[in-house]
Amino acid sequence: MKNIMLKTIAVSALLLGGMTLANAEEATVSKAETNAQVKACAKKKQGDWATYGYKGVTFNGTCQPNENGKLQFKAPAP
Repeated sequence: MKNIMLKTIAVSALLLGGMTLANAEEATVSKAETNAQVKACAKKKQGDWATYGYKGVTFNGTCQPNENGKLQFKAPAP
């Protein structure tokens, strides 16, 4: 009985984990948000602390170069 329960729990965990990954949405950043992130780093140097607001939320992070070579706000890793 114990063996059957362990197998059932293991299979259920694998299936639920797979469904979670299959339904995960890719994180996309809108052009307006990207522009706000670039403006937050205007007149700053790489690595400087920056704060910007978007849709009523204030974000804190640092200025790092993006793929275009411009400084853009980057949030710290969780």
